[in-house]
Amino acid sequence: MNESHPFGRRTLARKLACDILYQADLTGEDLGEVVGNFRRMLEEGIEENPTPPDGIPDISLERVHLLLGEDARIEELSSFGSESLLYPPEIPRFSLDLVGLYLDHREEIDGLIDSYADRWSLERMPMVDRNLLRLGFAELLYREDIPTNVTINEYVELAKAFSTEESGKFINGVLGRLYRDSQI
Repeated sequence: MNESHPFGRRTLARKLACDILYQADLTGEDLGEVVGNFRRMLEEGIEENPTPPDGIPDISLERVHLLLGEDARIEELSSFGSESLLYPPEIPRFSLDLVGLYLDHREEIDGLIDSYADRWSLERMPMVDRNLLRLGFAELLYREDIPTNVTINEYVELAKAFSTEESGKFINGVLGRLYRDSQI
């Protein structure tokens, strides 16, 4: 795992916005319904150490070591190496604004991502990457109050923490191309 680092308020809001888009992407549910589910979940609290439902085996330590090496610890996997990944008691306004920006410009943003993600269609991308790019494009194109380098760095760091080993580079490349081409 990468070094542990705390997530700031806006970073956590971006992560929560990505979680919302991810859930809608995964389930096919309407985003309004997903937001409502997240609101209820945050109000009721998130279970720190959930147990799997009957019939679904828990991940064994041996399996974790087999897949990720002898040094891997389940606690790091569940906390993503950060003890500060604590969700707020309600969805931050910034998260809702980002999700709303994506919704308002969905076709344009998805089309731009398809054109900027060299040889990667939206369907082929890991879901986390796809949704980080959707939010990153929305923020770069429609939030002039946030410096471009801050936006790009935030999404690169989220990709490094929550997606594949190569995702940080991929997100950086795609968002960087959008910036260079449009000079936001």
